[in-house]
Amino acid sequence: MQKQFNLYFLLIVAVMLAACGQGNRERSKIPPSPFQLESVMNKEAIDALTEAIRSNPSVAENYFKRASVFLKTGNAERALEDINRADQLKQNTGKYLFVKALILRKMKKYSEAFSFAQSAEILNIDTPELYTLLGDLSQQKNDLVSAEKYLAKSLQIAPYDGETYFYKGTLAARKGDTLSAISLINQSVEMKPSFREGYSKLTEILQNYRMYDSALVVNKSAIAQFPNSAADLYVERGLVYFKVGRLDSALVNYERAASIDNKRTDVLLYSAAIYYRWKSYEKALETYERVLEINEATPKVDYFIGLTQEQLGNMQKAEDALKEAVEKNPNDEQAILALNRVSGLVNANYGDYQPAPVPVRRPTPAAPKPVVVEEPKKLLDTSRLRINTIKPKAKVNVKTDSTRKIGF
Repeated sequence: MQKQFNLYFLLIVAVMLAACGQGNRERSKIPPSPFQLESVMNKEAIDALTEAIRSNPSVAENYFKRASVFLKTGNAERALEDINRADQLKQNTGKYLFVKALILRKMKKYSEAFSFAQSAEILNIDTPELYTLLGDLSQQKNDLVSAEKYLAKSLQIAPYDGETYFYKGTLAARKGDTLSAISLINQSVEMKPSFREGYSKLTEILQNYRMYDSALVVNKSAIAQFPNSAADLYVERGLVYFKVGRLDSALVNYERAASIDNKRTDVLLYSAAIYYRWKSYEKALETYERVLEINEATPKVDYFIGLTQEQLGNMQKAEDALKEAVEKNPNDEQAILALNRVSGLVNANYGDYQPAPVPVRRPTPAAPKPVVVEEPKKLLDTSRLRINTIKPKAKVNVKTDSTRKIGF
């Protein structure tokens, strides 16, 4: 049954590739983008695997394969569901645990990912990909010695693996060796141009060390190489421009990112911050309110709305927004201070100033010091004190010796 499915799966991919090629030749001489082709292939693979699972839900390998495709497409939650099911059906399978570790790393659950990756190693998974993964996860645990050992082991098996060079570069950056980090990650990009993280990390390092022109060149290459990730890359480009103070260029790139994905609240927050700095408070308020519509749980958005309303002179609306900010996060000291200030202005306008009833964190009172009771000191009674004074003699008698002569 499994062999039949594998043949069926390969046949679908072959037919799909032929159909895509023939259809495009008929419509246009421009070949399809490899990213479009990969997207179609992933969808077809998921559909075929879903049908196979529906027909026979007890085959662990089908869940494993679908989990791998889901991971590739960025759907980590669905991938984790499938790999857990595969692990239940066929426990202690090294490759299943390896993919589970990859999925958990994608979800930023680094401790769990490291545990499953180690289990895969114990079950004799001896691949450069596993050692590279362990090298990365060791860095996440700040165990740089183990990270270096794992990455060296990976390069012993595959000396020209671009992904391993990337993590050697991040390790060098952690150690403060910037030149080595830039060189290694640049080698990673050259060896494996399809590894998107290399471009982003190289852009970040170059930006941090004020090599802004080089950072923009790398970012431009990434945008051309990864059109499906253009929104993220435009944000990265905007951050570089923001760092050098070119706010207009930063805003252009943020708006490009928002046009690709209009649900990204981080992009809108970046844009609103620029409008606020330019004192375009109406535009800033409009952008902040857009963030609130998309996700009202976005941290600090009510606080920013309150500050913007204050700048516009809408004190009552500013107070309402800041109250909402404090209600959502009672420990937000910035919001508490701003609310006290704005509430004072609102109440002063009505001629009756009273501080707003907001929860203010008060310092814990220090333990009282023990009171030491001392005996009262005895004071002298000057009225009963007799003071004897020494009086000089009225006349001082000095005898002279007339027999003593001056001279020889």
